[in-house]
Amino acid sequence: MKINCKQVFKNLKDQIINNSAVEEGKKKESLTLGMVLSEVVLAPHKDKNGFRPLKGYELAKKFYNGGIVEIDTADFVQLKELLEESETYVPMIIGQALEMLSETQK
Repeated sequence: MKINCKQVFKNLKDQIINNSAVEEGKKKESLTLGMVLSEVVLAPHKDKNGFRPLKGYELAKKFYNGGIVEIDTADFVQLKELLEESETYVPMIIGQALEMLSETQK
């Protein structure tokens, strides 16, 4: 599966959502699918269904750097499950991320 990690998130007014983790005084940066996926794969998971640490770290680096990232079907399924169970982001972000990943499957 090929994932376009440069896709940006928008609010209900169709305005781009900025990454709130960017330090004050720096240029605003749009929140991308790659940023969200990298945090989701690195977050601890209560059911221990996350990626093994090294694999999660390697995936996070690829996602965060953006562009097109190719992963196999098993990893794709696991990634979607992690997103659905994530407590890192609000439903608006998770919902959009799942929609973006669904588009990947078409």
